[in-house]
Amino acid sequence: MCLATPPGRQPLFMKRHLDRRRHIMMMTACVLDMLDEDERKHLRGRLVGTKNVRRTRKKVENMFAQLGSYGRKAYRMSLESFLHLHDILEPALREEFLRGQRTRNTNNRISTKLRLSAAIRFFAGASIYDIILTHGIGKQSVYESVYGVVNAVNSEKSLSLNADNAPFPSHAEQREIAAGFRQKSAADFDKIVLALDGMLVWTTEPSKADCDYLKIGQRLFHCYRKDKYGWLLMAGCDSEARFRWADIRHPASTSDYLAWTTSELGAELSTDESNIILEDHVIAGDNAFVENMTMATPVPGMNISPLEDSYNFYLSQVRITIERAFGILVPVPAIVTCLMKLHNFCIDHDSRRTPSTIHEDERSIQVRAYRMPRHPTAVSLDAAGAPRALVGSGHHFRDEPGGTGRRPEPAGERRTPMRKMMRQVARLDLLRPPLE
Repeated sequence: MCLATPPGRQPLFMKRHLDRRRHIMMMTACVLDMLDEDERKHLRGRLVGTKNVRRTRKKVENMFAQLGSYGRKAYRMSLESFLHLHDILEPALREEFLRGQRTRNTNNRISTKLRLSAAIRFFAGASIYDIILTHGIGKQSVYESVYGVVNAVNSEKSLSLNADNAPFPSHAEQREIAAGFRQKSAADFDKIVLALDGMLVWTTEPSKADCDYLKIGQRLFHCYRKDKYGWLLMAGCDSEARFRWADIRHPASTSDYLAWTTSELGAELSTDESNIILEDHVIAGDNAFVENMTMATPVPGMNISPLEDSYNFYLSQVRITIERAFGILVPVPAIVTCLMKLHNFCIDHDSRRTPSTIHEDERSIQVRAYRMPRHPTAVSLDAAGAPRALVGSGHHFRDEPGGTGRRPEPAGERRTPMRKMMRQVARLDLLRPPLE
């Protein structure tokens, strides 16, 4: 029996298929005809009849050439440093973007160099629409580039914060860091291995679903002092403002002290038996922390001696390095680790060195101190420019595990490294620079 379709007639299944497509297209046309222009904007996907946007891929070298002297500001690095970074990340970028990729539109494939350029501009604060125009790629491609580069940077061991991808500098690295801080210290402090502080990384208000998943209440993400939602980033840097340790696990309302003591590093250093830090070496922190065998802080209180005031001045001269590092960093919560690694890369490979703090800071502090008594300020100054009251416990210890809300007692009468630093200031006969 012959089952072939007679000439000139379509198979039955093909006729049904074409009828189904025609029916769907007619229904879509009717719906679009009933909707006005504003309602159409909320439809997902492309409108019927739209085509792929033809884009011309740009070359990174040409963009740097057109930017001229502004190229380094736009990318936070020179073209040479960008190309060096691309050489480091190229294997990971090819694995991230080109493996099994098929081009389904009329535009050319996006190169790994262009992907990296789009991500770096996004990290530097550029508008996504400007990136679309300057790079010749679509909006979705920009987001894909950002998260692909984040994965590539975080997987590259040579860009880790410390050697061998360690979470904290080794003893050999600590000696190098201490030598770097000594060069920047007018008081010849030679035992500081890290400058530590916390920073609020702003976010939008988290949804209830996100909070249920994280098991953290929405209110805990709100920092009442700054009226912002976000995460608390705890970080430490070396003398060149390179980040060497970071922890971002707590919501914005958490105090620096609690975030530090509950971190793996802080918990380990709470015992005197720890050998993570070299003997007699310390981390420089502010008054959100407490003096102990591995932490040096300013002396709190209103009635402090001239020696203690001088010590506070010269300690802040070193500790301010972490403030510089935060000032350079442009943090985004989901990619903050990646940005810290790129921050270190720029310092190491782009000839950008943080200046010495000795003379510049002293002069700046003198000028600011001279002007501050004439205007209302948070910290009042005396005639010599010294603060009458330094930051005490304040909000820093309100969530302290003991529940007292008071500053925990320091290490007592033990000879902590901090007390040795104070005796060094006295031996060198150093005083806070006077007002001119």
